[in-house]
Amino acid sequence: MQRDKKRINKTAALFWALSVLCMAVIFWFSSRTANESTSQSNVFVEWLKSLFGESELWVFIVRKSAHCLEFTGLSLLFNCAWYFTRNKRSMLISILCTSLYAVTDEIHQIFVDGRSCEFRDWVIDTVGAVIGAIGFYVLYLIINAIIKRKKNK
Repeated sequence: MQRDKKRINKTAALFWALSVLCMAVIFWFSSRTANESTSQSNVFVEWLKSLFGESELWVFIVRKSAHCLEFTGLSLLFNCAWYFTRNKRSMLISILCTSLYAVTDEIHQIFVDGRSCEFRDWVIDTVGAVIGAIGFYVLYLIINAIIKRKKNK
């Protein structure tokens, strides 16, 4: 029993560390100037243009998808961290924590050359947080089903 508790505590610490690392990566991406950020996303924009043809829509899709995916990952990590810390699902808390970090991310961008604080981006980030929580819940259900199946054998 003591060994399991130590393993769970280590797992919780790992997910908290990964959450902080994800936050640092998001902060780093947000620290990039508008020109640097554009050159990063243009790799994907040009790839989409080569596949589907010219459209300014690709810039919007790539940039906003990146926002959403960053915060989907953060929410997934927060959900895992809270689960191993509290031994129960805390999806709403994880969504709120992720959304709050998205607010700080948008405020941070005010101070970066060529970047801005956008309500729309916060909404997209928060949608990403919800997607991450749903992803966590799906994984939770799958893992529990596997564990139950093994116990019944």
